[in-house]
Amino acid sequence: MHPRARETARIRAIPWWLKNTEVLGVKRVAFCTFGCRLNQYDTETVRTLLEARGAWRSVGSREEADLYVVNTCSVTARADATARKAIRRLHAEHPEARIAVTGCYAQRAPRELADLPGVALVVGAADKGEIAARVDAIEPGETLIAVSPIERAKTFIDLPISEMMEHSRAYVKVQEGCNNSCTFCIVPSTRGASRSRPFASVVAQVQELVANGYAEIVLTGVHIGDYGIDLAAGRRQLPELIRAVLAIPGVERFRLSSIEPASVSDEIIEMMAGEPRFARHFHIPLQSASDSVLARMRRHYRGADFAALVRRIAAAVPDCGIGSDVICGFPGESDDDFMETFALLHELPISYIHPFTYSVRPGSEAEAFGDQVSGEVKKRRTRSLKRLSADKGREFRNRHLGKVMEVLVEDGRGGAVARRSGWTDNYLRVELPADAPPKGLIEVRITGLSADGLVGERWHANLDA
Repeated sequence: MHPRARETARIRAIPWWLKNTEVLGVKRVAFCTFGCRLNQYDTETVRTLLEARGAWRSVGSREEADLYVVNTCSVTARADATARKAIRRLHAEHPEARIAVTGCYAQRAPRELADLPGVALVVGAADKGEIAARVDAIEPGETLIAVSPIERAKTFIDLPISEMMEHSRAYVKVQEGCNNSCTFCIVPSTRGASRSRPFASVVAQVQELVANGYAEIVLTGVHIGDYGIDLAAGRRQLPELIRAVLAIPGVERFRLSSIEPASVSDEIIEMMAGEPRFARHFHIPLQSASDSVLARMRRHYRGADFAALVRRIAAAVPDCGIGSDVICGFPGESDDDFMETFALLHELPISYIHPFTYSVRPGSEAEAFGDQVSGEVKKRRTRSLKRLSADKGREFRNRHLGKVMEVLVEDGRGGAVARRSGWTDNYLRVELPADAPPKGLIEVRITGLSADGLVGERWHANLDA
């Protein structure tokens, strides 16, 4: 059967909302997003497509809705389980509503998701642009699977958005897919080969978001360092794209999402050092500092290369927030391999660590690797890195006591609140007093530490006193 062909199964009788909303004319849709910033952007494109049809109105994820869209992640077995749990909960709480599932898990195992109760639509990564039409085409009691082979995705699906729900910053997706072949990863099979968004489209997207009041722009993608490599001759790549975004009037702060070590060029570091609006923050995946483990992962750098890069950044950009991902318990990782990773991260000026307990991804090359690390050892290593991350974070936050910093206040959620919060350019959360504005950039003096961030007061109020 053709992968895009309809697969149907009798699920339930015609629900009440199908009768009622035909009279009202507008149906309600809510969104539940898991995983990376890229998924958050993808959710916004789906919301924009649905609302553009005039028949759908977005509501909060905890509100009653006629349709719930679940955007999944599949980076670990735990991510899969979390998505399944959320889908079952939605169906239990809203048995008459339809559920549409998209994202990496949907691309990897569509039938598995289609068999869950309440799921009416499963849409693949290359089919997101058709989700609005697919939802409206579902007949009562049917489940539709619309998942094309990801190999067919040859160009970037350009689905612009004009706003981000419940965010003060705006993500701009500039690239999709990945050409690397890391043995632990299934992203190439769930998102396809690297595809870049046209240069002019990125600039136009940023201009519209700035016009709609967003002070911070975040460029995101699966592998943003590969931006432009698939474009026509004379292509413009990431450094030129950064310069173009910073040249747009109204961009008050600019940030990069996760970026591979080899993509952090001296040119990008110099731009950050010389441009105050370029947020002093890099998230650079390490995965392991052991060269033998990196070789089995098929990562194209050594631990010493990563260390040299971090030191270069720290020297050029004082107080730069530098975070990293680490996989704990990859097949064949010995105690010595792990301690090499731990020791390097302990030594380097890292501000936070995201440790992941390794889990086999179906379809990855590492699925066939022997020498698996026991579950208890993997968890113990993960706990060790979490403690190290807490120590590094506390040390980094302490350096900011008494400083005056610019903080991007998060959107107010309405109602009476004791505190608000926001983010510094170097990725520190700051708790603010309730009289802080609901959004925008403000100057704040750092007065203390919170459990996982900082506490601040409005600086102009202090001067007025």
